[in-house]
Amino acid sequence: MSLDFKGKTALVTGSAMGIGRGISEGLARQGADLALADLPSQEANLRQWAGRLSKSYGIRTWTFTVDLTDAEGPESLYHEVVSRAGDIDILVNNAGICWFGDFPDMPLDRIEKMILLNCLAGAKLSRLCLSSMIERDRGAILNLSSISAFQPVPRMAVYAATKAFTQSLSEAIRDEVPLTSRVRVCTLNPPFTRTSLISDAGVPQDFIPLLTSFMGVEDVARSGIDALKKGKPRFVPGLFNKVMYLFVARYLPRTLLSALTRLLCHRLSDLVPALGSSRLDKIRNTGGESYDRNVPEQQVQISERSAGDVTSVFHQNRRGSMHRMRSVRQAVSLPDHRTGQEKDAV
Repeated sequence: MSLDFKGKTALVTGSAMGIGRGISEGLARQGADLALADLPSQEANLRQWAGRLSKSYGIRTWTFTVDLTDAEGPESLYHEVVSRAGDIDILVNNAGICWFGDFPDMPLDRIEKMILLNCLAGAKLSRLCLSSMIERDRGAILNLSSISAFQPVPRMAVYAATKAFTQSLSEAIRDEVPLTSRVRVCTLNPPFTRTSLISDAGVPQDFIPLLTSFMGVEDVARSGIDALKKGKPRFVPGLFNKVMYLFVARYLPRTLLSALTRLLCHRLSDLVPALGSSRLDKIRNTGGESYDRNVPEQQVQISERSAGDVTSVFHQNRRGSMHRMRSVRQAVSLPDHRTGQEKDAV
């Protein structure tokens, strides 16, 4: 049965920009009242966005500013939303953050922040909302995961691991909900998403051609709302991404996947030297710190879906595919049809 959003109250975290912004507008278009949450630094932007949605779609909106990495952040947000807006019918866990860089060089505070926001905040909000939803026998949770949830991603190791956590938790929660219940738990698993931050972030020119196949915010947001409405357990937007998900997650041997991922990682470093450096480039998801192109440590800033993964860049970059396939054959243990022998694996 399709879910009717009209008159429902939806809490959307990270809703001031990116996919959170797109999803909030999609829900507003279908008549949902919105509790919009983001960082305190986004308060003005959030209020302006809420006013625009109210005026355009005739819905009620509330704005909330909170740092979800604070220990009490998720719980305080939940209780404040319930106090001002009433029961939460729809939860969209969109807020998240990622830093690009080699794991040995990653500052511990950044690792902690990614885990707190991408894992713990969403888990807490899901737990708080789910109890009430099950009691009322209605409600829906959409967790923003990523295509990187299905495979390890070098130089985005922590981020990909947090998305694997989100994916596993969401599927387990869904299985715990009784089959007769009208409560839904879904994940949206997009690749990199094209936003205005791409053009404004000082991305190296050599990297721009790799971004040409990125999905737009509207397309990803529309896919998420459709998945939630139909109660799909997981949704990978885009036909090409679906094919790659099935191939990588279901059929590709783990050892081959590891060798291929390693090769692609090094190929990326060769193509874009700036991304192969030890400097950690901030990939802002929603509500992150402001970007300053004069700060060396912020050379490259990429907005994802909140996200996607490094390897999806190569999946979507059609140019030079034959050359890459020859490189793959040399990098992994595959038969050489000319000699009938196997190449040594890297």
